[in-house]
Amino acid sequence: MIQVYEYDENFILTVPIALEPDEEGNYIIPENCTTVQPPSFIKAMYQPYEKTWTEAATQEEIDAILDQAEQGTEPLPVDLLKMQNAKLTLRVAAAEKENTQRRQREADTALIIAQLQSQISDLKEVK
Repeated sequence: MIQVYEYDENFILTVPIALEPDEEGNYIIPENCTTVQPPSFIKAMYQPYEKTWTEAATQEEIDAILDQAEQGTEPLPVDLLKMQNAKLTLRVAAAEKENTQRRQREADTALIIAQLQSQISDLKEVK
């Protein structure tokens, strides 16, 4: 499973999506998605030619969110969803990292087993 980030027609981040491989183990990434993870921007905008994300929020939007945080007002539902989304994205990234490390350990173990089998085979030939 891999994580991709969907963006709309204006290249603004919409949602992260977890993709499963097809029957052959290949990932088919939709046209309006990227594997490049966006930083923690208020309004992330994808730059497809540079394959980077930039901040698309205006200074007014940023100031409004900062003012809201300073005043301790009740967060908007969309802000709560953004925070939940960020937490879930971190969990998915952590799980992907753990899976990658597990696959690397499995590959290392398989290599050691193959080397040992080769050595055993060589010893049998010597006898």
